[in-house]
Amino acid sequence: MKRLVGIIVVVCVPVSVLVLAGCGGGNGGDTAAACDAYVAFSKAFDIDEDVQAGIASLQDFAAAVPDDVAADVEPLVPLLEKDPEAALESKEALAADTVADQYALDNCGDTRFDIDAGEWGFIGVPSEIEAGRVVFNMVNKTQTGEYHEAILLRQDDDVVQPASEQMADALGEPISVEATIAALEQFGFAAVGFVEPEPGDTADVFVADLVPGRYLLTCLLPEDSSELIEPYFGGETISGKRHNDLGMYREFTVT
Repeated sequence: MKRLVGIIVVVCVPVSVLVLAGCGGGNGGDTAAACDAYVAFSKAFDIDEDVQAGIASLQDFAAAVPDDVAADVEPLVPLLEKDPEAALESKEALAADTVADQYALDNCGDTRFDIDAGEWGFIGVPSEIEAGRVVFNMVNKTQTGEYHEAILLRQDDDVVQPASEQMADALGEPISVEATIAALEQFGFAAVGFVEPEPGDTADVFVADLVPGRYLLTCLLPEDSSELIEPYFGGETISGKRHNDLGMYREFTVT
């Protein structure tokens, strides 16, 4: 499933963790249970780096969705049990991710926002959002071949500094994954999306259960990410600017 590329460490999972038999969705499925499972496996894979929990939640998702959706999700489970890192790069993962995202987009949000990610900003995010389960559908509108990520963070209630300023101060210079991780630890991690600069538009879906507070949606990739993304996630230190330095962030309040 989707990940904060290069940051999440994938660990091996014993083959005995799950048994796939009987995982099928069954008729029309259980939408509430499926959406809860979608949020759970997204959090496990994208935020908590907990592959075992991710697989268990993915199995719950497959058991709750209609049979046609389950058919695309189920084949990923034994692959994850055998070799999580290889599985997440497989055609089965792409199919499962695409189908699961579409299901979440159609069924899992109290509110939905369609976001255009480009140079340099997020278009489509209002300044105020009602609390609840929110589905974000991010489309890459890059004109310069940039990758984009959307890291959704909740600011601690006792911080008075604007979230974008807090993030800029926390990141410092130069650019590195180590600095990124240290800065993220000052916030509450809510969700993440990632889009590649493929020919045409590429999209990603991410879902967050938002409670009242102040939030920051930001992209922390280095400028010229098409050339620098591998060195960056490979641990190299990079000079220059991040996308958020160029204005690619959005602060909003959840009420």
